[in-house]
Amino acid sequence: MDISNATHTATLYKWYGVGGGSSLTAGYTSIAFSPDGQILAAGNNDKTVHLWYRGRTYINALIGHTEEVTSIAFSRNNRLLVSGSNDQTVRLWDFATGSNLATFAGHTEKVLSVAVNADASIVASGSEDNTIILWDVATGESRIVHTEHVKGVHSLTFSIDGNSLISSGYWQDNTAQIWDVATGEQIKTITDHTGSVYNINFSPDGSILATGSWDGTVLLWDYTVFLGTKNEIQQLAEDTNRDGSVDLQDLIFVASQFGQPGNENTADVNGDGVINIADILLVAAALENVNGAPSRYSQAIEFLTAAEVQQWLKQTRYLNSNIPKFQKGIAVLEGLLAVLTPEKTLLLPNYPNPFNPETWIPYQLANSADVTLRIYSADGQLVRTLALGNQSPGIYQNRSRAAYWDGKNEFGEPVASGVYFYTLSAGKFTATRRMVIRK
Repeated sequence: MDISNATHTATLYKWYGVGGGSSLTAGYTSIAFSPDGQILAAGNNDKTVHLWYRGRTYINALIGHTEEVTSIAFSRNNRLLVSGSNDQTVRLWDFATGSNLATFAGHTEKVLSVAVNADASIVASGSEDNTIILWDVATGESRIVHTEHVKGVHSLTFSIDGNSLISSGYWQDNTAQIWDVATGEQIKTITDHTGSVYNINFSPDGSILATGSWDGTVLLWDYTVFLGTKNEIQQLAEDTNRDGSVDLQDLIFVASQFGQPGNENTADVNGDGVINIADILLVAAALENVNGAPSRYSQAIEFLTAAEVQQWLKQTRYLNSNIPKFQKGIAVLEGLLAVLTPEKTLLLPNYPNPFNPETWIPYQLANSADVTLRIYSADGQLVRTLALGNQSPGIYQNRSRAAYWDGKNEFGEPVASGVYFYTLSAGKFTATRRMVIRK
């Protein structure tokens, strides 16, 4: 069998330089897929992070670093992307909109590695200055961890429960070091390799830690017993999907099982034999306890709608809401509802833009309305009408909720390159924006 031909056949897409165009100077230094597999990101020595939808359709570039991008990482909630650079900074991005949410500066040398914990509340960065900095995403506050690495911190990964962070130094450093995230103290140093530790990673369930080295070996560690009682994972009843953290996904999981018998179902948080609003309130209350939900309500727009949360709050009328945990859960739901109900109806910029062949058009509604989107050519000719029906108040921003246009007219024919305009009609509200198709 001709191996070279087989390898070539397996290549689905090949990108060169910026946006897929040929370039002799652009080089990709780091790549990562979003956890849902929808977005491919690549850090580049042209100081940007490039994004593709499913690795095929170029979206845009995240611009802000002033030196080469050395490392990138997605949050597990598919909302955020973190990048590190030779410019000594770490940047936090909302990759759906291309917004630079925060810039963290504190290292005195190049940033070589970045990682995000499970609930996207903490970003870790490793540097050539041999330190790790833990950044609080909500407040921007930082804690410096002084490592025993000698040639920089080249690789970082959080444990699935987020309680510990593992680092490796790579060059002339045969160790992997394990850190307590809460205290910044070193828990353990792995010294079993005889060559530089090149990379570290966890299995999807967090039970196995793998360390790869230039000594030609990959060592697998049973992480559930590796640290003894120091790092045992506490399984909370409110962690209904059993992913190691209590977050908005657990609310969604309970809601999807609503009304079903409890039995062995993890969605029956209080174990009363039925999955109901009490279970939702207990998870909501745990959100505030575990993840500091009030400072992170903005993540809700990725997972929930105002109509869903309103329905949950209506259900609370049938409960004894004087129970403290229920009161706390109701307060969290009210906070979520406030975030999910915009004060104004707005038409937002489409993404990607320019695009080829498809784009998403986000908007937000302050009130229920029949929503229609019309697309016009530059000369004012109607190209396509998208009747979206009656929509509840809320934020329609991500790809599962925004209006979608496949770049075709009413007859299913791809339209030509050029400038187009899209108009949103929602009740008495009307607004128009511009977009570009580039082929």
